Amino acid sequence: MPRDLQPLPAAPLSHDLASDMVASVLADIESRLGEQQGWDVPPRLFMLRLRPPRVEVEFIPEVVWNPAGINPADALRHHAEALPPVPSLLVPGEVHEDSVFAVGFMFEGWNKPRNVQLPPELRMLRDSGERVNHLLPGRQEVRIVHAVDLNQRAFHIVRARGGQPRLSVAGREGAPELEGTIPVALGRFVHALNSDPGQLTEHPAPRAQM
Repeated sequence: MPRDLQPLPAAPLSHDLASDMVASVLADIESRLGEQQGWDVPPRLFMLRLRPPRVEVEFIPEVVWNPAGINPADALRHHAEALPPVPSLLVPGEVHEDSVFAVGFMFEGWNKPRNVQLPPELRMLRDSGERVNHLLPGRQEVRIVHAVDLNQRAFHIVRARGGQPRLSVAGREGAPELEGTIPVALGRFVHALNSDPGQLTEHPAPRAQM
């Protein structure tokens, strides 16, 4: 795993230094550990830990969080369901040295173009709970990085194959409302790690310095 990675600019910058730090590191991960290494690689679950003056990225081996080799989103959900839900009223936390201040997940998948309607048979499959985007003729291959910080703020980077990455941060203009299995699971993970630092850290993980 590459070391001594230099964070990329995560423009537009804000007045929230913690948010900018997460966004910058995620942009670096997507670019250097995603785009530069190419496509068709396994998903990566990771934690961001503050080790001044750097940010340490701890990658959790897939054999730890998905030993059965099932759909990655289902594997994350399985682990998240064993953790307490995030309280509706969350006391804001501060990023401090050695803290896990965000948990992220980088993976590849298929997007449905906005102007494409699902055929009736695929709509029925989707409504029954099946995943169908990979069956769509006009599907779009994408790399996605989801992350949630200790204050349950969601970050999202998406890059279509051959395109440029698009970054969105919850609370900023144009940011979509992120729902679904992966953001919910990441939110539970980072909350658990800040409530009980011993959780999710029982296994050693390869590390890269940012």
